[in-house]
Amino acid sequence: MVNIHAHKSDLKRITEIIKAMLDVDAAIFDLDSQLLAATDEYINQKGHRVHAPSIQEVLTNGRVVVNKPGHMPACSGCRFLGNCPAKIEILKRFGPSSGPLGVVTLTSFSRQGHDKITRETKTYVDALRLFSGWIADLISDRDKGRAYTESEEILNTLMDISQDAMLTIDTRGMVTRGNTQALKLFAFCDLCTRSAFHILPESMVDKILGGNHIKAAKILISNRQTFLSARPVYTNEEFTGAVLTLSRQATASFEKKGPADPGMEDAGLKKMLGKTPAMVRIKKTAARLSGSASTILITGETGTGKGLLAKAIHQAGSRKDRPFIPVNCAGIPDTLFESELFGYEEGAFTGAKKGGKPGRFELAHQGTLFLDEIGEMPLHLQAKLLNVLQDHSFQRVGGLAFIPVNVRVIAATNQDLESLIREKKFRADLFYRLNVIPMDLPPLSERKKDLPLLCRAFVKTANDRAGTSVKGLSPEVMDLFYAHHWPGNVRELQNIIEYSVNMTPDKEIGRRDLPRRFLDNLDKIPGASGTQADPWDSPADQPGASMKQHAIRVQAKAIQDCLDRYGHDVNGKKKTARELGISLRTLYRKLERPA
Repeated sequence: MVNIHAHKSDLKRITEIIKAMLDVDAAIFDLDSQLLAATDEYINQKGHRVHAPSIQEVLTNGRVVVNKPGHMPACSGCRFLGNCPAKIEILKRFGPSSGPLGVVTLTSFSRQGHDKITRETKTYVDALRLFSGWIADLISDRDKGRAYTESEEILNTLMDISQDAMLTIDTRGMVTRGNTQALKLFAFCDLCTRSAFHILPESMVDKILGGNHIKAAKILISNRQTFLSARPVYTNEEFTGAVLTLSRQATASFEKKGPADPGMEDAGLKKMLGKTPAMVRIKKTAARLSGSASTILITGETGTGKGLLAKAIHQAGSRKDRPFIPVNCAGIPDTLFESELFGYEEGAFTGAKKGGKPGRFELAHQGTLFLDEIGEMPLHLQAKLLNVLQDHSFQRVGGLAFIPVNVRVIAATNQDLESLIREKKFRADLFYRLNVIPMDLPPLSERKKDLPLLCRAFVKTANDRAGTSVKGLSPEVMDLFYAHHWPGNVRELQNIIEYSVNMTPDKEIGRRDLPRRFLDNLDKIPGASGTQADPWDSPADQPGASMKQHAIRVQAKAIQDCLDRYGHDVNGKKKTARELGISLRTLYRKLERPA
């Protein structure tokens, strides 16, 4: 005997997929009219208990369309008689030829949903037929001990029922399938080789992969306003991906309520927060590069936002509707580097996929290739990269043909490439080819005037992710932030604020909400912990001193104390930089600047 109750988690997943694909709510019942699985909205509207006669009618007749819920003969005796929250329902029994196992229903609780299903009843009836067959096959296979894999044909057919573009993505954000409308919408790229990060705003993808529901968020695709909705899919309570719907028009209800996409408002250079002279110069330079195809070399310490600047340059330029393909050179093993960058042909090596595989250069065609941590690129591949930059063509691993490519390259590093050249770890000719337009991002320790602006933005972002409503930071915390040397730069600041927003029980982040590691590091800096008695350590003792001047003096004293301990020679300066968590280059800059 089939135990349908053993498959509740699978059935719940199916109702979520129905909701994502058709924008209607769904529920599944057994032969005794007991609710097995349903979308959250269905349970919110109708609860866990259903009117049994309506389910029995479907089991008898096979399929029922209820276009006047609460006012039909089967509704007699229902607690919702005359006042049903549902606006329209389509119900169908499911099970093998030997007999039914239960009933599945598609339900809309909105007037817009009623009108749409009424206009396209046949489409929804066909969809329900496919879903009921899917449910029956899944239960049959599970009970026979066979692993059930969703049929590509079923999923693709269901997605093609939708008039909107639809995608499914996995837990990494990789696109696993797209319907015909999606392929048309993203005709500028090979959709099924893409990550969602390449085609959608990063802030949106982060929310989707965090398991959040998104309703009609406004984004830009090909310079046209598009409404993105996303619904997470769970298997055994574990996030396994999401179904995305993209429409050129929002429904009337979403037009009023749908949140604007922060990724659109803050797209491109607006994400580069900062009003210090150095940041203003960088943003102006990036804006001037909008029509250029020249290579760019971004330098700066870890965590300063080199990747963000590279994406901002891409989005500000003429290639903004084309792919942006990031490559972390430090994260790819040497043995795989060439095939990852240039792809390979079928049979090129043991384990090579049938048909070969495109590399990052091919995926970035007509777009931008961002080579992060370029100093980590193996020396033997630097010559091949140089040839691609000069000849605009390359060969796949194991291939003979030259593949032409039109790619703008932006590279980034936190290393001193000129020192690597002297050590024969980096090619001088490649350096000069990459360094056509140099851009140096200053460390956070040199742009502390931007701290209030950055803090406000990061508190807002953390609130959005955590569902909290923290208003800001206490004056004491801001004092500590000004005194800190920020070895992890902007990334460290963002992580600390996100941690604190999640930890604070108050509307304002206080000292007790900060990470223990941050406070421990502060205690090593004279004046920062608030325990020093030196008259110049506290701004309160010097009313005329600005917070920035105070922070500079605190840092200068910390540097001098370290140098006194370790010595003022090169080795002493290296040890000082290591203890304070800054680069040697930054230490020299601070020593040259008067306190």
